[in-house]
Amino acid sequence: LGANVENSAYPVCICAERVAFFRALMDGQRDFVSLAVVGAPHQNEPQDYCTPCGSCRQVMAEFCKPDFIVLCAKSPQDFCTYTLEELLPHAFSGKQL
Repeated sequence: LGANVENSAYPVCICAERVAFFRALMDGQRDFVSLAVVGAPHQNEPQDYCTPCGSCRQVMAEFCKPDFIVLCAKSPQDFCTYTLEELLPHAFSGKQL
């Protein structure tokens, strides 16, 4: 699980996806299969699909395979499914270092 942590200085905010990944990594997890993302402004119901931001996509690229599944949901019955490769084609990785 993860939660979005806002801060009035936006560069120091951290998204729920990264919170969840970093927590899982700290707990020893290394094999990731999928992630579900849902989001909306505070105290509002989701009106659209919430996709991971670029920073979160890069973190996923570091720890997941291109076929990693990302579910972007408005509700439990209404969601889109993407692979990481679809969300971040031509990802930069340690191979380029």
